[in-house]
Amino acid sequence: MKNSEIEKLNFSGWPLPDEYLIEVGRVTSLWASFENFLNTCIGKLAGFDDLYDPKAYILVTHGSFPQRLNILSALCEQLFPEYPNLEPYKSVIEKIKRAQNERNKFAHNSFSLNSETGKMHMPLGSARGSLKVRVENISIADIRKATIAIDEAQIALYNLVLKAEYEPVWKRKQAKQSTSHGLPKQPSNQ
Repeated sequence: MKNSEIEKLNFSGWPLPDEYLIEVGRVTSLWASFENFLNTCIGKLAGFDDLYDPKAYILVTHGSFPQRLNILSALCEQLFPEYPNLEPYKSVIEKIKRAQNERNKFAHNSFSLNSETGKMHMPLGSARGSLKVRVENISIADIRKATIAIDEAQIALYNLVLKAEYEPVWKRKQAKQSTSHGLPKQPSNQ
């Protein structure tokens, strides 16, 4: 099948309603960006000044995410006496772990429309030590919470390693939307 034919196919509502697919896509896209940035930060903290130095890429790219978090933590612990801006690294690591848990929920579990309730539901299970299963209703807000957690983790890492003080993108986007042409929105008289 040619690309032009594939582009004409209607995938609307499949395998989930489009509004859910958009949010899951946002989570996975933001996560990929975050992982790349984490690798860059590890390289910078390890002393690779050239962002395109292949040695840093070779050392971290195939490590598991927990291994890369351990590398980041160990580098920060070793470097913060010389670079005091790195001292809050433990709280940043915790934000990253929370973001990973939120991302994993939507990346590793399926969800579908419950025809009886009209709500999206996600079966969840764990077999660590004992079998635990449950079904959760999932909303757009639940998926967006994962997006927010990832964005907050990424900006916390950015601020830590690059000595910056930025707000998460989602907060900046909300602030921008609340202004008109750079001016605060005028209150309505209604």
